[in-house]
Amino acid sequence: MKKSDALKQKRASKIKKWGELVNLCETEKREFTEDEQTQIDTLRSEIDALDDKITETEDFEKRETQLASSVGGESVTDGDDEEKQKVQKRFSITRMLRNALEGEEQDGAEKEAQEIAEKENREAGVSFGTSKKARVMIPLSFIRASQQTVSQDAGEYGGELVQNQAPRVIDGLEPKLWIQEMGATVLTGLSGGDIPMPVAGNYTFEWLAEGANITQQKNKYQGPVLNPKRAGASVSMSNRLLMQSSVDVDSLVRRKLSRGWENTINVAAINGAGGVAPTGVLNYVGVSTATQVAATAADYAKIVELQGIVESDDATENSLGYVLHPKLKAALKTKGKASSSDTFFIDKNELDGYKYKSTSLVPVGSFAGPPIVDVYPLIYGDFAQLYIGQWGAVSFLVNPYSEDLADSVRITVNTHADVQIANPKAFAINSFLTSA
Repeated sequence: MKKSDALKQKRASKIKKWGELVNLCETEKREFTEDEQTQIDTLRSEIDALDDKITETEDFEKRETQLASSVGGESVTDGDDEEKQKVQKRFSITRMLRNALEGEEQDGAEKEAQEIAEKENREAGVSFGTSKKARVMIPLSFIRASQQTVSQDAGEYGGELVQNQAPRVIDGLEPKLWIQEMGATVLTGLSGGDIPMPVAGNYTFEWLAEGANITQQKNKYQGPVLNPKRAGASVSMSNRLLMQSSVDVDSLVRRKLSRGWENTINVAAINGAGGVAPTGVLNYVGVSTATQVAATAADYAKIVELQGIVESDDATENSLGYVLHPKLKAALKTKGKASSSDTFFIDKNELDGYKYKSTSLVPVGSFAGPPIVDVYPLIYGDFAQLYIGQWGAVSFLVNPYSEDLADSVRITVNTHADVQIANPKAFAINSFLTSA
């Protein structure tokens, strides 16, 4: 993250505190107390100082980039990214885990990856305790069953990775990943804890007579806050698997980690329960709902109702689309917009002209009836208003003793992220559609 961006985040935090003081006085219908006025004066001075510092820093960063270009080089940021890519190509996650398992210091590309990750964590303000040989960290950008063994269960969990004649690596079925494809805003390299996202209403203009005074307006800034939430996983790998080098085990492990992490974010974005976890669209306070409250088959009116709800709330039309369960998708593909129409709801990879994604990560509900039937939520909205924040690197703790009787190693993975919706009114859901 550029220094100017970090300064802007700090400024946004102070503006948020200022806004909270203003909102408190407006709610209680009173003037500022002497202490509150002092706080505001201090915040105003700090914001002014940050404005000057941001201008100065942005000017320096601009000149730094120009200087690099003038000598045929690249900007510092581009150079850092290119160096990361070089390290990533040489880096091996299984080699790093083996080093940790054997208590050896990391070297080569693995040491460079560890140093990059440690820097990301320092900048993000994320700590996983003291540095130990058994704990390794990998930059999040490098990561894109129960126990993984070679021979157990007829080799279904690891045996297929061992080369006998020709290498053969086949992934299992995974839910489709859709958040970024739908237009979600992903923020990586976050630092400094909570990241406020100010959302302000529009200013209202008024018509005035000649010489009349304008009515002064106060526009509240009230938006959600991205704050780092810990996500973790634990997997056991046999020593025999970790020592394999005859096939690209490293690629498979990295790919599985990537899919597991992305699926975790996708589930959180759709149906996160809140609390220690992010809050998903289906549980987010302020997201609009359809008028329907009983299980019924989808028809055209119920599909377009969600469009009307979002558009009537003046949601920004940046990346509008639908998300639904595969069984609901299958039902809609056979239905026409009218009884005598051959124009179907889903046509040419669009749902009523909008992009859509079907995924098994959308939860199946149950309507008590009678009779009891499965219901499938339909989500419509501007997915550019869905923000995903990621802090620091991914931490791996290698424990060679917890499963020593099975000659296996337990690997615990931790990282930090959050999901928030900038404007809940940009989404609308119908939770009572059946696949009939």
